[in-house]
Amino acid sequence: MDQSNFNFTNAKRAYEVKFYALPQILLQGEKYKDLSDSAILLYSVLRDRLSYSLSNNWVDENNNVYFIYTNNELKDLRNWSNNKINKIKHELMDANLLYQKHMGFNPRSGKNEPNRLYLADLEVTAKDVYIKREPLKSPEPLGTSGLLKKRNPHDTVEPLGTSGLLKKRNPHDTVSDTSESLDTSGLLKKRQDLDYTNNLDTNRYNIDTQKLDFSTAHFSPAEIQKQNQDLVNHANDFLTDEDSGLPVFLEPEAVQLLSFWCRTPQQMRRFIGIILNAKYRVEKDHQDIGVIIPLYDEELKPLMTKALRRYFNALRSNEKHIKNVENYLYGTMQNLFGVWWNKQAAREYVAKHPEEQNADNE
Repeated sequence: MDQSNFNFTNAKRAYEVKFYALPQILLQGEKYKDLSDSAILLYSVLRDRLSYSLSNNWVDENNNVYFIYTNNELKDLRNWSNNKINKIKHELMDANLLYQKHMGFNPRSGKNEPNRLYLADLEVTAKDVYIKREPLKSPEPLGTSGLLKKRNPHDTVEPLGTSGLLKKRNPHDTVSDTSESLDTSGLLKKRQDLDYTNNLDTNRYNIDTQKLDFSTAHFSPAEIQKQNQDLVNHANDFLTDEDSGLPVFLEPEAVQLLSFWCRTPQQMRRFIGIILNAKYRVEKDHQDIGVIIPLYDEELKPLMTKALRRYFNALRSNEKHIKNVENYLYGTMQNLFGVWWNKQAAREYVAKHPEEQNADNE
């Protein structure tokens, strides 16, 4: 192929192109191996639609998220006929992945309301998890020099039920997915300490000296529970201490609140990651108007704490009705960031156009 005729993707275009997320379990899972390619594609498209539902507050009386996607919209998406659309939808229904609720005539609006579509969460079995983890045993990739490729110490938490690329990400707003600790920086604070340790002749002092290994395989369940509890109980001390490195964006009161509900550092890290994903989604959906959510804003921090308390209160008050607590947290934080941004934008507009405010008062 001639290079001059190849349509390369430049950096600017890469940010603009959006993608639908395709769950691996649909391709590798034992339960879904008989699904057609069209059914897998439709599920991925509908899954992406859930974020739009949250932004429109399409949540029913049982706190289940639904969406509205007419057959005409699906026809425009892939030029499918009505027969094919109905066939694929029934295939998803037979697989217990899609539920359609007939709404009928609404006397208040005087119109026939479109049907509500509900998407089921995918089921992962122990066998599926084993199959998915098996490739992780393969050797580390080698760079062109024969050395192991460098890896970024921060692994960004993937958006839940979203698609596309984020235009801007602060590397310090991501949540480390490889470290067992709650260190927010993920970097060694003093490099010279590491160099000094590497240069020590340990054999000179103790021939039986072993390398440090704090993996959970070397601790009893009781010891692991005690370690986790200590980290969670004191998270509000070391996570929000600005002198120890990069502080987490939540205020100490909010981190302490999380410690009452999260039992392990992993749960707390995942919780914070969901908040970050909600922030990124709001920015991505409104990148055309330059929406940026500064998590370290002093006015926003107490609002996040208040929103988290409302979230936990809703869980405790409606425990049976909130089926997916992660999606509920994701929607809660999205709504908070959207409302906060609108208020900030309105305040800036008034500051830039005081003459309009004066005219309204006259």
